[in-house]
Amino acid sequence: MNVALQELGGGGNVGFRKRTRDFLGSHTQLELVLAAVSLLLAALLLGCLVALGVQYHGDPSHNTCLTEACIRVAGKILESLDRGVSPCEDFYQFSCGGWIQRNPLPDGRSRWNTFNSLWDQNQAILKHLLENTTFNSTSEAERKTQRFYLSCLQVERIEELGAQPLRDLIDKIGGWNITGPWDQDNFMEVLKAVAGTYRATPFFTVYVSADSKSSNSNVIQVDQSGLFLPSRDYYLNRTANEKVLTAYLDYMEELGMLLGGRPTSTREQMRQVLELEIQLANITVPQDQRRDEEKIYHKMNIAELQALAPSVDWLEFLSFLLSPLELGDSEPVVVYGTDYLQQVSELINHTEPSVLNNYLIWNLVQKTTSSLDHRFESAQEKLLETLYGTKKSCMPRWQTCISNTDDALGFALGSLFVKATFDRQSKEIAEGMISEIRNAFEEALGQLVWMDEKTRQAAKEKADAIYDMIGFPDFILDPKELDDVYDGYEVSEDSFFQNMLNLYNFSAKVMADQLRKPPSRDQWSMTPQTVNAYYLPTKNEIVFPAGILQAPFYTRNHPKALNFGGIGVVMGHELTHAFDDQGREYDKEGNLRPWWQNESLAAFRNHTACMEEQYSQYQVNGERLNGRQTLGENIADNGGLKAAYNAYKAWLSKHGEEQQLPAVGLTNHQLFFVGFAQVWCSVRTPESSHEGLVTDPHSPARFRVLGTLSNSRDFLRHFGCPVGSPMNPGQLCEVW
Repeated sequence: MNVALQELGGGGNVGFRKRTRDFLGSHTQLELVLAAVSLLLAALLLGCLVALGVQYHGDPSHNTCLTEACIRVAGKILESLDRGVSPCEDFYQFSCGGWIQRNPLPDGRSRWNTFNSLWDQNQAILKHLLENTTFNSTSEAERKTQRFYLSCLQVERIEELGAQPLRDLIDKIGGWNITGPWDQDNFMEVLKAVAGTYRATPFFTVYVSADSKSSNSNVIQVDQSGLFLPSRDYYLNRTANEKVLTAYLDYMEELGMLLGGRPTSTREQMRQVLELEIQLANITVPQDQRRDEEKIYHKMNIAELQALAPSVDWLEFLSFLLSPLELGDSEPVVVYGTDYLQQVSELINHTEPSVLNNYLIWNLVQKTTSSLDHRFESAQEKLLETLYGTKKSCMPRWQTCISNTDDALGFALGSLFVKATFDRQSKEIAEGMISEIRNAFEEALGQLVWMDEKTRQAAKEKADAIYDMIGFPDFILDPKELDDVYDGYEVSEDSFFQNMLNLYNFSAKVMADQLRKPPSRDQWSMTPQTVNAYYLPTKNEIVFPAGILQAPFYTRNHPKALNFGGIGVVMGHELTHAFDDQGREYDKEGNLRPWWQNESLAAFRNHTACMEEQYSQYQVNGERLNGRQTLGENIADNGGLKAAYNAYKAWLSKHGEEQQLPAVGLTNHQLFFVGFAQVWCSVRTPESSHEGLVTDPHSPARFRVLGTLSNSRDFLRHFGCPVGSPMNPGQLCEVW
C-alpha cells in the first residue's frame, strides 16, 4: 500500500516498517538532583521563583504539590528551561535551552532527543532480561530470541568467519563480476534470489498488505525502490553532494575489495553501479509529489503489469516470491507509480548485463554486511560520518544486538518486556485519555464553520470508528500463539549470519501466507518496546506501544497538565492523522474513496495551503523546509495539540484545578505547553539536519514546537504573547 504508517516522528526505533503515520522524537537521562528532597528543600525552592514575565500564581500553603514525584519533575523542568529567553520570543529555546546546554551530542550519534534516550533505557531492560542466566521461558519463541541475541554477541566467531559467509552466498547465487566469474545469462534467477529469498529491494519493492480500496483483503503491491542513499536528492544535486557521493563510492569500493574484488577494476565497476543508481534517482518520484493517494493507486492484474514493465517476467518472479501459492495472469496487483515501473523496465533493457548483475549483488551486499566482521562496520562508519556527521561510534555491541533482535523477533522480545515492565493500569488510564481526546476532537469538529453538515457527520462517524490499541497485542502473552508466529524460523546460537539469512527467507514466507488471508487487528506494525506511535489508515486504527507510555510522555503520579501535554498530544496527533491530507481520503472502514462534499474539500485545501506556506518559510542552516512534504505531520501536530488541550480543559472542568509544581513559576495551563515543548528538546548534526529536511515527513523538532504553538490561540492567551511578537506573527493557520 502506498499510504505510509503515520508515525509520531523520527529518532526512535521502529520494529518493521509498514506504511503508517507516526509521531516520533527521545527522554533525556538528566541527573535528578532532587532525588531525596525534603519538604524544607521544597520550601526553599519556592522561595527561589524565577518568573521572567511568567508569574507564579500558586498558594504555597494550599495549592502546591509537594510529593516526591512533583518535586522530581519540577527539577527536571527547571533544568531544561532557559529563563534568559522570553517565551513569546522563542518558546523552543525557552523550554529547551537548558536541556540543549546539558546534552551535548553523544559520540556516534547524529541526533539525540527524548525518543533516543527512552529507547536506550528500554534496551538496557531488554539486555538484562536476555542475559539473565536463569532464562527458562515456557515459550520457544522467547528462547529463540535469546539464542539470536547471543549469536550476535559471538564477536570472536563472527571475526573468525570474516567475509567468507557472504562470499559463499554470492557464489551460490551465481557469482559477481566484481569478485570473480559470474553467470552472464541469469538476470531473473539473481533477481529472484536477491529480492525474493533475501528480501533486498533492487529496482522496486514488492509486499503484501491491505488493499487501500478494499481494506478487508490483502493484495500484492509494487512500488518504487532501489536507492541506497536516503533520498534521490543526494544523487541528483551532484555538486552540492559531491562529498557524499565520493564517500559512497569509496564505501562501495572498500566493500567490493573486502569481498575479493580486483584492485584494478573494482572502483570502475562500482562507479557504473552508482551511475545506474543515479539513473534510478532520475525516474524516482519525490515523496512530496506522491501525497494524493487516489492519483497514484493503480490496480491491475499480472498480465497488465507484464505489458507495463516487460523486462521482468512478473509471473515467474511473483510466483517465486510468494511460493507455494499458485498465481496466474489474472492475479490482482496494486501498482504505485506506473510511470516509474515503465521507465525502470526500459532502463533494465538498456543496461549492460554486467552492470545489472553488479547492481543486484550490490543490493544483496548492502543487506547482509551488517552481519559480518568489524571491517565492514568500520567501512560503514566512514560513510555515516560523511552522510550524518557522526563521529566514530562508541555504541557497545550489546546495543547493536538488541536492535537486531528487535528487528528479527520483536514481538517475542516484546513479551519479555511487557511482562517485566508494563503497568496494566496504564492501559486503562490511556484508554480513558483517548476517549477524552476523541470527544474534544469531535466537539471542535462540530464547531468548524468551513465544513458542510454531510461531510461533518461522516467525519464524526470516522472519528467514532477509530480503533485504539494500547501497550501490546494480546497474542504475545500466550506462549502457543507467540510460538506459532515464529514457527519455521530456525535460530542457532553460533551463526549470526545464517540467522539473518533465515530471517529474510522466513519473512518472505510470512508475507506469502498473508496474501490469501484478511488483514488482522493483531498484526501490529510496531513492537511493544518501540518508543513511538502510529495511525494506520486501512484499519482506521491508532496504536500506542508500551515503550512510549513512560516519562516524559506519561507518568501516573505527574500532573495531568504534563500527561495531556505529553502522551495526550501524541494521542491527538495520531487521531488527527485520520483527517490529514492523506488520511482524510480514507473512510471509516479504511477504504480509499471520495466521501467529502466538494465545497468542504475546497475549504480544507485552502486551510492546508496556509499551513504548507507557513512551514515552507522556516529554515534550518539556511535551507528551507518542504511544507508540502511535511504537511500531513504538521496538520497532525497542530490538531493533536488542540485536541489534547481541550481534553485537559474538560478534565479540569470535571475534576477541578490541580495543584501546581513547586518553583517552576508556571500555571498548569502554561505547564501543559512547556511539557509539550520539552518532549521535542533535541540536538543533531548539520548533516543529519540536512538529511531530515530532504527525507523526513516530520518537521524538525524546533518547528514542531514553534509552528504548532504560533497557531494555538490557547498558547498565545496563556503566555500573553502580543500580535507581532515572534510567537504571534498575526496569522494563524488552523485546519482542525
